[in-house]
Amino acid sequence: MPQPAAYPLLSLRHKRAIAASLLLAAGLYLLLIISTGLANVLAAMARLDVLVWCVLLACSLTNYLLRYCRWQYYLRLFGHALPHRLHFIYYLAGFALTTTPGKSGEIIRSLLLRPHGIPYPHSIAAFFTERLLDITLVALLSLLAMLSLDHFIFIVISCAILVLALLPLLRHPYTHLLLRRWQQRLPPSRRYRLLGHLRNLLRKARRLLAPRPLSIGLLLGLAAWGMQGLAFTLLLSQMGVALPIALGVGVYATGLLVGAVSFLPGGVGSTEAALIVLLTLLGTDMPIAVAIAVLSRLITLWFAVSLGLLSTAYLSLRR
Repeated sequence: MPQPAAYPLLSLRHKRAIAASLLLAAGLYLLLIISTGLANVLAAMARLDVLVWCVLLACSLTNYLLRYCRWQYYLRLFGHALPHRLHFIYYLAGFALTTTPGKSGEIIRSLLLRPHGIPYPHSIAAFFTERLLDITLVALLSLLAMLSLDHFIFIVISCAILVLALLPLLRHPYTHLLLRRWQQRLPPSRRYRLLGHLRNLLRKARRLLAPRPLSIGLLLGLAAWGMQGLAFTLLLSQMGVALPIALGVGVYATGLLVGAVSFLPGGVGSTEAALIVLLTLLGTDMPIAVAIAVLSRLITLWFAVSLGLLSTAYLSLRR
């Protein structure tokens, strides 16, 4: 495998993209905090002692480590292997662009990995599979909120089985044939090209969607997002909100899902709004619900962004 002579350095265009996305997301977040009550957020932060902060951040870091293990596993299936320390820094660097719509900016990892002989189709296929499984798992975890209502248990189980059964169909030859037929019916246009890109992406991702890699990816993702959900329930308890663990994880996952489908930068605003609405519907006072929503994002989204910026700065300095 060819090795680069030095650590890859981001171009001026990529640095501007990072700065623009961060400024936009930070501006939206600052506006959200000010409009909903800065004093309440500061008071809630003061209620958490150092040990609780460490546990919450450790849960987030565990989430990143588990997702990195999945990412590393996917690239190894394509025949690529990098030293763990360097590769983990590359993976964290992608978090600098978490505040882009749909986290699409995290694909910047492909630029960092290309000098190591890892072609774009392989890293993009790994990124696509990661996002696909994450959305699937967050959607399934959001169903946990319905388990507190006994008559919804059958619906939850049915939906989970249906979603998990649909994943293997993505690598089935009929799916590719169907996409090809749809593409052939379209005149040359943007939709025609998009279908072509989707076909190529699914073709590259077939190896990652095979039964064994799919099962391993789902288990690692479930552990990662489950850990983040448990951190959210810990935060709830520290704020005096008593919810069953399944319900707390389901509320958190629902907030993430709303943020993902909103396609706002990092889900800023939409995720917080969903969490606030759900918590108030469950009987939480509005000031406490706002503080919980903001704090949960500080220990997840903004913690990840901070690690991404530090990793990017480290790579630039090492060059």
